Amino acid sequence: MKFSDETLLAYLEGSLDEAEVHAIEAAVAEDTGLEARLMALDPFAPVVQQVFDDVPAEVPEIDLPAPTPQQYKSGPLRLLAVAASVAVIAVSATFWVTRPKALGWAEQAAIYQSLYSAETIADLDNSPQKLDAQFAQAEAQLGRPLNREVLENLPGLDLKRTQVLSFKGKPLVQVVFADAQGNPFAFCVIRQGPNAPSKAVNLAVLSGLSTATWAKDGYGYMLLGGDRETDLSGELHALTAAFAG
Repeated sequence: MKFSDETLLAYLEGSLDEAEVHAIEAAVAEDTGLEARLMALDPFAPVVQQVFDDVPAEVPEIDLPAPTPQQYKSGPLRLLAVAASVAVIAVSATFWVTRPKALGWAEQAAIYQSLYSAETIADLDNSPQKLDAQFAQAEAQLGRPLNREVLENLPGLDLKRTQVLSFKGKPLVQVVFADAQGNPFAFCVIRQGPNAPSKAVNLAVLSGLSTATWAKDGYGYMLLGGDRETDLSGELHALTAAFAG
């Protein structure tokens, strides 16, 4: 069984049903390639690996109080009773102390976009009929127009596809482009809700990509692509003018 990146990301976010979770975990147990893809999508994998690397080879013995039958049934000592060793407890504690805060939609979208290559988008069908259907679906999900004319005329970028993703139950639209060399870029829009705060343009490097994010009137926006040195100012000027709210 093959799993899309969207499905694997949903698994990592805990938004799949039990049957889908079991299917992925069973496949990972048999497919090292799928396991590698899942690790590449998981932002916490490097943290866990570092924790295990830092566990000493020899762990000092610690006398723990013998749990009573009642403590086996409930309470914090139940975890100690089932722990295989003090090293497991140390790894668990270190992981939760060092675990970074939950990633926001922009960070997750950048991780997803970083997996794209020129080959990923080279053969996408960007015929007018295909784009018509994609934009209609995306705009219906977002509840606002996507200013297609602006997107089709961004300097140096060729419009390739629009698709609807999701982040924590909120529609997230990804508009994919190719530059003159065929390298992937994207413009993302997420519906955050009427009470979401507005934010000025923020330039950053996420997952090795140049990004620009801003928010206005209940929507969040992000332009991303290239590498950490890529100048997004030309495209950004057109987008912020068209998507100021």
